[in-house]
Amino acid sequence: MARTKDREKPAQIIEAAFKVFGDVGYEATVIKDIADRAGIAPGTIYTYFEDKKDLFRATVQEGWDRFLREMRSLVESDAPVETRLREFIDTGFLNLKRYLPLLRGMLFESSQMNILQEKLGEFFGLVEKLLASRAARRAAPVEPRHRSLVVKVTVVGVLFTAAMADPAKVDTEIDRLKAGISAMVFGG
Repeated sequence: MARTKDREKPAQIIEAAFKVFGDVGYEATVIKDIADRAGIAPGTIYTYFEDKKDLFRATVQEGWDRFLREMRSLVESDAPVETRLREFIDTGFLNLKRYLPLLRGMLFESSQMNILQEKLGEFFGLVEKLLASRAARRAAPVEPRHRSLVVKVTVVGVLFTAAMADPAKVDTEIDRLKAGISAMVFGG
């Protein structure tokens, strides 16, 4: 007998998947752990998602959408540009720490790379927009024609450096990366 679909169930499953993938990463996650966290039977997940990769893809998509909404809100706020830049950096690195296992899954699970590329492209655009609004108010440390390349290299470098950090030292490494980016942006 076919199961009927509950409209709210996918969101419940994704929220549980967020926690499990975020806690242990893609490879160590098993569907039963997600089902347990969601308070449902493991088979219920397959009513909504084809397999673990499909669920991971949906979880990553939702995570990036949330993150980009938050970052877009900071970029488009009426706060002074320096305030927006500080909040942007703080929020970005806070999320990097929080969701590093999920990021590792995206970086190292090759089938997920297309999601990462698409979402990073949007993130690059937000960073460039924020830096361009700052550059209009003061001398820019990077020529506008090189800004896009510098943003891409820096963001990808930060993500890969954090993802490859020794798990025992990852918080220290992310703090070091944040300090370096802050020094690049604000001087010092």
